[in-house]
Amino acid sequence: MEAEEERAAEAQREKEAGNDAYRKQYLETAVDHYTRGAALDPRDISFLTNRAAAYLLMSKVRRPLRPKPSPFPPSPISIYPSPRPGVSYPLQYRECVRDCEEAVERGRELRADNRLLARALSRKAAALLKLAACAADYAPAVRALQQSLAEHYCEDTRDKLDQAETARKEIEERERLDQEAADHHRQRGNELFQRKNYQEATAHYTEAIEKNPNDPRVFSNRAQCHIYLGNLPKGLEDAEKCIELDPTFLKGYVRKANVQFLMEYYESALATYIEGLKCDPNNLVVIDGLRRCAACINRSNGGDVGPDDLEDILGNVSSDNDLRHKLQKLMEEAAALKKEASDERLRRIESERMARTSEDLYLNQVQQRREAEECLSKIEQEFQQLKVRQDEVSEEFQKATEHNENLQHQLTETIRALESMRGNATSASSSSSGSVLDENHIPSYFICPISQDVMNDPHIAADGFTYEGDFIRSWFSTGSDTSPMTNLPLEHDELIPNIALRSAIQEWLQQQNVAA
Repeated sequence: MEAEEERAAEAQREKEAGNDAYRKQYLETAVDHYTRGAALDPRDISFLTNRAAAYLLMSKVRRPLRPKPSPFPPSPISIYPSPRPGVSYPLQYRECVRDCEEAVERGRELRADNRLLARALSRKAAALLKLAACAADYAPAVRALQQSLAEHYCEDTRDKLDQAETARKEIEERERLDQEAADHHRQRGNELFQRKNYQEATAHYTEAIEKNPNDPRVFSNRAQCHIYLGNLPKGLEDAEKCIELDPTFLKGYVRKANVQFLMEYYESALATYIEGLKCDPNNLVVIDGLRRCAACINRSNGGDVGPDDLEDILGNVSSDNDLRHKLQKLMEEAAALKKEASDERLRRIESERMARTSEDLYLNQVQQRREAEECLSKIEQEFQQLKVRQDEVSEEFQKATEHNENLQHQLTETIRALESMRGNATSASSSSSGSVLDENHIPSYFICPISQDVMNDPHIAADGFTYEGDFIRSWFSTGSDTSPMTNLPLEHDELIPNIALRSAIQEWLQQQNVAA
């Protein structure tokens, strides 16, 4: 127990000494103190975070660093961005990231304060941001900052995260623009290549490679331009780079073998063609190249053996047994691959046929479903239109029924008036005095409700009442749209002549004249 306390006290003294050296910017000395303190007290992760801070500051002031052993085993998973060609990262940034990773891993095991974990992750992100400036990959730094915020929120960390995400978006946009420019130059180079303007085509391919150095197609095309221009070494260099970027790209092997053939390296060209057979065992260009190489090798050896007998040629390719065994092995692999490829091609053809059949069935089903849905939609629309039309017809029928009832009411009143007139005419002969009194009596339905006089031209309005034509029109001309009798709004201002009532009034007036 006392030994542990002494070790803890000694570790604390080392931390204080390291902090003092850090403040004075004796950074290597601070790293030494933090390393000894971490070895004395492995449970205190602040030694690792402090040492990481020293490494980070050391990289900023560009002081040399002697690698220091860590008391903890390194993390099995590396999150460093992959360096670009020709770029070497400062060792201090890597050491900072490694210490922060160990601090986070150990702190989670010991359930340390979240703020300590957040600090370690923040310093790790600071180092990764410096690495990202070289590798153009901000994703690890963004993840570290997000993890730091998850442990403990801090406005400064939030700002760094926003800046990192902005930088990442800028890089992605720049890469997109570079890719578009590379595609433009590659297509322009292809056009010039078709016109046999190989010099300018090479210049455009070079521009495309500067914008996107990871496209094997451009290296293959530029290699062919170099071949036509007679610059075989550069053509060989581009063909090898094409194969390096994509070992399955057959044109790279063809370009390389063509250059080797033109340089009269027939054995090497033969080996390159055999490598190309692994990409496509039935490619006619590769097979023809093998025959040409075999013929040239035979001629160089003074033999009369035909170019098809490749097995015998392999025995005389070179006195080098290793090369002969290698070529023999490659030939055997190519034969096996050719057989497998033939079977695989049959299986692929059958699989593609079945896939096309399934796809056609699926597309037919989709088309039928779409047509059924469209038909159903049309039926629903027509049904809705019919329903609306039915409502309109019902409303018109109801209005016609009401109008018919009004007309029936007027007809009933007219019939009653005629019957009353006949009765008056019959009683006129029986009593002259009484006749005079009845003749002077005017039926109420002969009188216009507006003018209060006997009507000459009676018309039926929308309210079902009969008015003198001129007076009801004057009523409407004043802007009134209500009934003169009920004061309720009228549905329309159309008037219907009341012929029956007009006949009754004229007959009554004639009787009055006779009596007079």
